Amino acid sequence: MCAPDMTREIAMRFGVEPCVLATPGRQVALGRAVKTLVDIGLSGARRGVDVAMYIVYVRSVRPTWAVVPDRFGDFRATLAQWLRYSHMVARFAAPIFVAQEFHRAEALDAVLDMTRQRAVEHVALPMRQHPDVSCSKEPRLCAERAERILRILCGAVLHIHLLGPSLRAVRMLRSALVQCERQGTVVSFDTAAYRRASDSQVKKQLGGRWMPRNSVEASMMLVAWLRQALL
Repeated sequence: MCAPDMTREIAMRFGVEPCVLATPGRQVALGRAVKTLVDIGLSGARRGVDVAMYIVYVRSVRPTWAVVPDRFGDFRATLAQWLRYSHMVARFAAPIFVAQEFHRAEALDAVLDMTRQRAVEHVALPMRQHPDVSCSKEPRLCAERAERILRILCGAVLHIHLLGPSLRAVRMLRSALVQCERQGTVVSFDTAAYRRASDSQVKKQLGGRWMPRNSVEASMMLVAWLRQALL
């Protein structure tokens, strides 16, 4: 479970391991025992990133995992960047392949081929936005797409990272996530999954706001999200 607001207390309550999510420019304390994941973020996937500067950032953070720069909604371009840059990222962290368009047969077959060859052991699935649909508006469709690939990848890879899944989508995926746990595949989520009040009760606790103002409120939102996700 990867979330910036995941304290050890919260982690113990839900039986998960805390870690830190970082994007270029964010200061990360070195010498910590908590695992760290570095990502370029949705804006970086849309607009592109300076790969040289990104590699320097990954080298400075020395995270547990790092996303290899991807291109939003473009599987072929993402694959080309993986082949070009994954070995650079692998010097400093376990590289994560972002499976753009993973619901398409061509992309799914390519991901499966790479996992069989052990060329990819850490996979991220975009769950916030697909090229043809917003997952906040169509959570069932995105969950159905994700469940198909999760059923195949669980047990075949070490780690699957869900990028910004909605609460409803996670609840629909619960049985697939349980399968991953039983088969030894770690599943993590990023902060975009819960950084908005999950219901009117949580919004009321935030004083009528949907978004947190500080880490205390963010931690409260995370606890509510985890509880409602039935994790």
